[in-house]
Amino acid sequence: MARYTHTVDTKGRVIVPAKLREKLDGALMVTLGMDEGYLAAYTPEQFESIKEQILNHSSTGYEIRKLKRDVLGSSTLCEFDGQGRMSLPAFLWEHINVEPGEAICFIDVFDKIEICSQAFFDESQEKEGTLSDMDLSGYDIRGL
Repeated sequence: MARYTHTVDTKGRVIVPAKLREKLDGALMVTLGMDEGYLAAYTPEQFESIKEQILNHSSTGYEIRKLKRDVLGSSTLCEFDGQGRMSLPAFLWEHINVEPGEAICFIDVFDKIEICSQAFFDESQEKEGTLSDMDLSGYDIRGL
């Protein structure tokens, strides 16, 4: 995982970190994240897989309808411009309480990129404590 910080400009654009751009093919699908305060960004191929999984479920259940509205309905293809910037619509910035001139974090968690405000990230880190405060024994992850 890597975390990068950049500032949103007055037009709602942000530079996608060069290290991330190297792994991407010029675009990200950005939508609401599963956790409050985060957006989730996927390659178009990753997002297509997620979309197909959601659409394979009947819409009779409230949870699937909400997934369709929140994840699919909010998804936006963000292509990078010649300077490596992407533009997000205002409703996505508003969802994570980011205004022009504010710093945001790109957090590469390998299966997606999470995006949040720098202020939210710092506050969350402080509230959540350290990994040593958590009981991770049920995950059986060796070597940590």
